[in-house]
Amino acid sequence: MTPVHTIPHRPVFLTGGCTQADRTWRRLRLPLRRARGFSLLEALVAMSIAAIALASLYRTVGQSSKGVVDVESRIEAALVARSALAGSTFAEDIERQPTGAVGDWHWRIRLQPEQISLREEDGRPVSGASLRAAMATVEVTRGKDGPTVMTWTTWKPYRAVP
Repeated sequence: MTPVHTIPHRPVFLTGGCTQADRTWRRLRLPLRRARGFSLLEALVAMSIAAIALASLYRTVGQSSKGVVDVESRIEAALVARSALAGSTFAEDIERQPTGAVGDWHWRIRLQPEQISLREEDGRPVSGASLRAAMATVEVTRGKDGPTVMTWTTWKPYRAVP
């Protein structure tokens, strides 16, 4: 005999017909078949949750990439500041060229002369000895009149005492 119609795991044969157990089994199986898939409301809720998650992910990635650009800009500004200071060993050298530009980076160095008192290793001041030095502050901007991106401060000694 060949099966005419098959329900998973329960073939129905032409001869003999359906038994009461077969009909009961079919009634129990039909609601399970109808429950397959998502309703329209469930699909809309799932899509809105996915949209919110993707929007927050997009914003996070955007902020991260902006942060990377800011860090790269500060690193370049620090290199310009260090380069401007490395070109001079003494404060007199800075006085000859207090401003400059490298690409679209502009820098300006301000000097504040000071007398620095010398101290012994134990912290006692050395009598009559002082060092004449200048506090050199480099301000680096992007563009001629742009905002200050980096400020770097260091000390530079004078060659000779006036």
